[in-house]
Amino acid sequence: MDSISVKTDRTVTLIGKNGQVAAVLADLSIENAGVQSPRGARVGTELELVFEIPTSEYFRTLKILGKVTHRHNNDKGAYLKLHFQNITPIQRQYILEFIEYKQRLAQMSQKRQPRF
Repeated sequence: MDSISVKTDRTVTLIGKNGQVAAVLADLSIENAGVQSPRGARVGTELELVFEIPTSEYFRTLKILGKVTHRHNNDKGAYLKLHFQNITPIQRQYILEFIEYKQRLAQMSQKRQPRF
């Protein structure tokens, strides 16, 4: 079972054996990341993801190894789903804090919607 996933549009660098590419972190959970990349990668490929997220105290830069579990092409390049490998407890905590932050923003946005 996958955990709660939130949409985002943060910059991420994907680092593989044959180079690196700047991409967009499209969604994030404590187990997976969805990335919109100008370059694709095969299912099974291991890539390091480097990205910054706000946590409860500071912005944190995370470096997490992920394995491509899904890929499909679209008009922006390729959407890749990566399952995290060997995520540390502190990385998991930072991601959880970011998810909670995104959920609070969504709740505040809903409360501000005019009711007709």
